[in-house]
Amino acid sequence: MEYGVCLLSVVPLRAFPEHQSEMVSQLLFGDLFTVIDKRKDWYQVKMHQDHYQGWVAANQVQGLEESDFLAITANPGNVVAADLLQLLEDKSRGSSFPIGAGCSLPFYEKGKLSVAGKVYEYAGKVIEQAVPVSEGISQIALIFLNVPYLWGGRSAFGMDCSGFTQLVYKMAGLKIPRDSSIQATHGETIHLINEAQPGDLLFFDNQEEQINHVGILLNEGHIIHCHGKVRVDMIDHQGIYNRELKKYTHPLRLIKRIHPAL
Repeated sequence: MEYGVCLLSVVPLRAFPEHQSEMVSQLLFGDLFTVIDKRKDWYQVKMHQDHYQGWVAANQVQGLEESDFLAITANPGNVVAADLLQLLEDKSRGSSFPIGAGCSLPFYEKGKLSVAGKVYEYAGKVIEQAVPVSEGISQIALIFLNVPYLWGGRSAFGMDCSGFTQLVYKMAGLKIPRDSSIQATHGETIHLINEAQPGDLLFFDNQEEQINHVGILLNEGHIIHCHGKVRVDMIDHQGIYNRELKKYTHPLRLIKRIHPAL
């Protein structure tokens, strides 16, 4: 089995091994994966975080020794970037590039990290995940306010609704699946909107009663979600009310509370 890591700001994860294929998700800096198949200049990979699968261009990812992979995954105190965008200095090449909030920082210590033989410096804010910070989920979500919608996106450069919720929960030290319909199968069901707490996941369905949207309860009466951009709207037992459009845009279907793993 081969292992790898993403050492670029963000890399598309595609449905098929070609650049014209649909982007189903993204790898962010520090994301780990295993290679499950190869085809010409493409790798089919399985993400370590959520086991999501797709194809990445081989020249956009970096191989990783099994010992490094196991050392990173065994560390209970992983660190993630907390600034929306911040430059990461590549000391090995004397250059820098931006990474976004939620990017993993392997082997981070006092602003420095070293992975796959490369040395980096990061001067931004970080969240150390030795203990989940689930009580701060709604505040973490506000970091991404006004980030544009992007189908398949899960980064500060663009994200879809479930990419947004997954990344926010990752920053809080909690793992949830990639897609909203699967996220809805996890956690404790909360039956009434007035029993929901900030940080709870709110799910919405379409006319076929299929879950197709998700957001995070920000506070009583308000939800933060990615619809056109990451935005704050009103929420009640009927669903999301858009004050600009003066109408309900998403009917509420389900409320879930994710508890830290014991």
